[in-house]
Amino acid sequence: MRRLVASVSLFGLSILPAAAMPRSVAISAGSFFAAAAQCEKANLITPGQTDALMKALNAYLSASDRTHLQSGYARGQKDSELYVVELKRWAPFAADPTSCYRVQGVLDDYKAQLED
Repeated sequence: MRRLVASVSLFGLSILPAAAMPRSVAISAGSFFAAAAQCEKANLITPGQTDALMKALNAYLSASDRTHLQSGYARGQKDSELYVVELKRWAPFAADPTSCYRVQGVLDDYKAQLED
């Protein structure tokens, strides 16, 4: 699981307005946020931060980024999976203390980028 979350953490969401990111990257990002929401639901990370972060990032995403991110989020929620860009496939995600600790670290990184 460490590799999966580490891979997802590199999905390339830059906190700068720019051109659309690759479709696979946006889907991966959405699946990561679905994993974070699952961790919140299991009370393994602080509830509410995933939605707040997604809303804050919305201003930096193109319309196609938002569409693909939502697609990845929906599938991630439905199937409890993460899309791993480097592997070009979906992988199972289980909300447990170890994986959610890693998810929290990635969320903290994005929050720090937004604060800069």
